[in-house]
Amino acid sequence: MRLPLFPLHLVAFPHLPLPLHVFERRYRAMTADLLKDGNPYDGRFVVTMISAGREVAAARGAGQLTVRRVGTICEIRRADRFADGRYVLLAVGVGRARIRKVDHGGPYAVADVTPLEERPGDDADSLIPDVQIALDAYLSTIRGFLAERDAAEVAELLADAGMDAPDSPEPLPADAKRMTRMERLIKPIHLPADPLAASYAVAGVLQVELSRKQRLLEAPDAAARLRAELALLQRESQLLGDASLAPMGRFEYHAN
Repeated sequence: MRLPLFPLHLVAFPHLPLPLHVFERRYRAMTADLLKDGNPYDGRFVVTMISAGREVAAARGAGQLTVRRVGTICEIRRADRFADGRYVLLAVGVGRARIRKVDHGGPYAVADVTPLEERPGDDADSLIPDVQIALDAYLSTIRGFLAERDAAEVAELLADAGMDAPDSPEPLPADAKRMTRMERLIKPIHLPADPLAASYAVAGVLQVELSRKQRLLEAPDAAARLRAELALLQRESQLLGDASLAPMGRFEYHAN
């Protein structure tokens, strides 16, 4: 199977949406081809993580781009084109693939890919309850962390605005309003019963380094992925819990 290749500084997962802003000339050409009636790719392309090199530098011949050999086949579900030729896309991951060979001879790279089999693995179903508990704890810890951090920053913003009390009748500064609502955006997530879908849902939620996300994508089956995610959820909850006990000052949690 041959599909256009879209290297990015992210890891895309099957079952999950992928919003994209397409502005580089070669990827505009790729998108235009993907949207043509009867295109040979059926509106699909492969997203793979850039592991070394800079995309812009490589495009100008000033650097070498290295990508991971396991990526995600994505399918365009919606496309909006701007007058200047840029696109905003909503794609969704439909499956993993191994990248065998990349052809750079055209206006954009096209890869020979082999779809990867999806397997639930041993005892995958039995892992979901424990992962759900760990996910609930992780999201709860994030909400608490954000609320505690934002309370200190809101107080600082109010002081800068000359507002002595949080219940002042004056309108809150825009930044204070944004921060006081951040934790409300992190809603509970109920994992699906399908182990594969559940494993990818957790992978999309976890705020960890891209290298760890890539390892989740490359896991041999859903059970292995869920076990790794269980450990990561517990680890991240512990780290965030420890961070909330640190002096507020200038500490920031950086989600990579």
